[in-house]
Amino acid sequence: MSKKLRTKYHVRKRIFLNRDLDMRAFAIGIVQDTRHIPNENENDWKWGEIQLNLGDCSRHISFDFCMDTKESRRNSLYKIRRIAEIVNAVRDAIEAEAKSIDERKPIKQKEEKPKAKGAAG
Repeated sequence: MSKKLRTKYHVRKRIFLNRDLDMRAFAIGIVQDTRHIPNENENDWKWGEIQLNLGDCSRHISFDFCMDTKESRRNSLYKIRRIAEIVNAVRDAIEAEAKSIDERKPIKQKEEKPKAKGAAG
């Protein structure tokens, strides 16, 4: 009887992206840890599970990260680094914008004067 190895992961996480849990925006990140898989089981370690899925209330996107060849691995690393770069840049910009808006002084609304009635009234 062969002993089945338990699948291990570097990361296996699902999170909601809104404070209100009724809103269904989410992120899922999964990267299987294949370091313990023997070299002779090439199909098992070459095709480990890798997922990055993002969704807001109406759209979903998934990113593929192929690891079968050296060039594919280089491209996958390039892709995830570029995604992280733009996500971090947008985060920094949103933080700056939120701070700027929070520091604004509210504008007092001018009271509207009642309109004068015409001579016919």
